[in-house]
Amino acid sequence: MSSAAAVLRAHIARSRNVGLSRAAGAFAFRAPVAVRCVDHVSPNVLLQRRWHSGDRSLNDDKPNLTHFRETLQPHPLRAKPHQQKSADRTSMEPDEKPIVNLMQNHIWSEKEIDERLANLYQHRPRTASDRCMHGIMYTLYKGFNFITGFKPVNTPVKAVEWRLIVLESFAGVPGFMAAMFRHFRSLRTLQRDHGWIHTLLEEAENERMHLLVCMKMFKAGFVTRLLVIGAQVTMTPFLAAIYMVHPMAVHRFVGYLEETACVTYANIIDQVQTPGTPLHEAWSGLPAPALAKAYWKLSDDAMWVDALKCMFADESNHRDVNHTFATMASDDPNPFVEKHQDSAAHAWRLEMEGGSADIGCHKTLGTKAQAQK
Repeated sequence: MSSAAAVLRAHIARSRNVGLSRAAGAFAFRAPVAVRCVDHVSPNVLLQRRWHSGDRSLNDDKPNLTHFRETLQPHPLRAKPHQQKSADRTSMEPDEKPIVNLMQNHIWSEKEIDERLANLYQHRPRTASDRCMHGIMYTLYKGFNFITGFKPVNTPVKAVEWRLIVLESFAGVPGFMAAMFRHFRSLRTLQRDHGWIHTLLEEAENERMHLLVCMKMFKAGFVTRLLVIGAQVTMTPFLAAIYMVHPMAVHRFVGYLEETACVTYANIIDQVQTPGTPLHEAWSGLPAPALAKAYWKLSDDAMWVDALKCMFADESNHRDVNHTFATMASDDPNPFVEKHQDSAAHAWRLEMEGGSADIGCHKTLGTKAQAQK
């Protein structure tokens, strides 16, 4: 034991001499490694001190430490790089997929989209209420075109981006507002709603999904956000006041709104598919975001223009639904209930079979398995 202790003291002394010859604070000190005391300790077994100075360490033992920001442990504010990357258009948020699966939207076919693109139906006002709503809507439409710089030929890409964001953010308001009024009316009168609420909520949810899909492709600037807030703050109380007095007028107004949306989307699709236009140069080669593929059951190689076609078809459906509601009494049964059931069954069947929507693009034909071959 005495010889071992002497060797240990000599080693410690040498270590101190080396430490004093270094610049103060240049090295980090680690506590001595504990050595189990036994009766016979070999002189070669020495207590080690580890001094670290990067690559010039005395024993070349580098600390194995990983910064919290570089680990995969989630940050509560989603501030880590891997959490921020998950928000791009090629992937979905962890909680997006199960939520989207709960939504039962109509799955469009090539035939349906082509028929609707070829027939941009526009209702002709018949009553004084119709003419009033038509005048208000198309005045707003022309003013909106002027503010956003939208034009039917060679439209600037930026003008289309913030136009779609403002349009979809406002289009999701009337359906939810009408559903709210009918919900309260049903509770207040202790009577059925006859199926209207579901269709109106489906419309509001669908318009909100359009907005979220657009936000996967481009971001909203400060001016765009101001327009979104301004449209919601001014138009929501206006439409709510009318709905309390004359609900059918609001449905007619929304029908005219959806007519303008159909014209806008049809024009955008045509420009994206026409070589030489700014939209063709910017958007023709863009893949559809993952959210759009999940929502409309598109194939894995679907393009952005395919998502635009589905959005157009949705708008044409809202146009027809609201023009129909505008002609009905408030206690008439909803004629679209069976259509919702059929759409839900078709979407479920595609999901179970691993299929995808056929909307005319060769990259989206067939099933997902075939598309990957």
